[in-house]
Amino acid sequence: MPSPDGTTDGSISIDVGANVSRRTVVKQMGAVGAALGLAGCQTQNDENTTTNGSGDGGDGDGGGGGQGGGTADFEFSRHPAVAPPGWEPSKTREGSGQNERTAVFVLQNIDNPFFIPMTCGFHDALNVFGWDGQVTGPPADGGIPDQVSLIEQNVSNMDPGDVLVTTVLNNEAYNDAIQNALDNDIAVINGHSTPATRDWNYDYMTDEVGFSYREEPMIVPHVGVRDARGGAAMAAEAYDRMQEKMPDKDEYTVLITNELPDNPSVTRRVNQDAADLGTAERYFKAQSDPSVSLYNDQIINPPASIADAQSQIVNTISGEDVDAVVCSAFWGAVGAGQALEAGELEGPMVVCGFDLLRPLLNQIEAGNVDFTVGQDPYSQGFQNIPMAWMYLERGIEMKDLEWGVSVWDDDNVPFALERRSWAGDDGLLQWQESNYEFLQ
Repeated sequence: MPSPDGTTDGSISIDVGANVSRRTVVKQMGAVGAALGLAGCQTQNDENTTTNGSGDGGDGDGGGGGQGGGTADFEFSRHPAVAPPGWEPSKTREGSGQNERTAVFVLQNIDNPFFIPMTCGFHDALNVFGWDGQVTGPPADGGIPDQVSLIEQNVSNMDPGDVLVTTVLNNEAYNDAIQNALDNDIAVINGHSTPATRDWNYDYMTDEVGFSYREEPMIVPHVGVRDARGGAAMAAEAYDRMQEKMPDKDEYTVLITNELPDNPSVTRRVNQDAADLGTAERYFKAQSDPSVSLYNDQIINPPASIADAQSQIVNTISGEDVDAVVCSAFWGAVGAGQALEAGELEGPMVVCGFDLLRPLLNQIEAGNVDFTVGQDPYSQGFQNIPMAWMYLERGIEMKDLEWGVSVWDDDNVPFALERRSWAGDDGLLQWQESNYEFLQ
């Protein structure tokens, strides 16, 4: 059977891209439907097969149900389908979707260098989609009330159909500001930091808080990494590497450090009491053959300072049989690496941390730290905009966009060091300011 593009091997192809009009794409798809005798996408299931819309429970929106004489638990998500602000159906059918919009990202701390790649990703996405906007947030000595105040100030200056992206640090402080944005026809996305799944999920947003848009229930989608899962991924990598370094042991002892115990996002990486799923502590305790125990059955909280973290780690485990130091951030990992290099700790020992801060990458390159886990802040800035664009220009309901982590060790850390040149005289931020009109 000839295909719509004239081929004769039975295959189907549709031309898309910058040089193909949307009308042409739709016309080709109509030809495909006619050729196949289908009015749309169809799926045929065996009559004994049960299907549902279950996911991995990333939003914590659980549902229960029973089948036959037994019971079964299901996890699934429901995404509100509500027409976006200023909806024009003709634009979904054949419009370019190149409307001018403003998107604002309100961070929790504008002074934190961690957010530089996130800012770069956000700016790149705005440029790709032809929108303008800004990244803002309170300084290092600010807090959640200051961030919420900035959200409210920005919403008051935004137009219907604009986009608010903000980190959300707890499940209460931001709710009035978020609802105010929705009431003003502003699309809202939770970028990067998000509360624990048990505290911040679709049921909570729609039923308990009662977020609504045009009298319909509304959720605030999350873009980024779930911290508890990232911590479990770090622990799994450390566990494998302990077995590689010390294959003859039938039990390992691990020191877990949390340099930011007052930061719930960081704490969820390691502390099982901070989340119902994941975390490094929970992963280690679940292992057997070989089993893993926490040193002194505790998580220590050294200061967020490399020198101070190094001193406390050395004072805690010097001379002890500890097989790994697993850290929620970078200070402890760098400190433990420096201690190994200085002979203050004795190996073999696996040392790991979180994020791609330069001091930690340098310690990996020097061979003192085994690996770090990257959560991709660039994408946590960039991916908010495509999600908002699809909603506002095509009417596609917004959903959580969550991903795993990457492992960086001596094999790929040179690439990480080269790639993370976000700031400085030749960095991406400067290039953006010189080339993006909305930043000038």
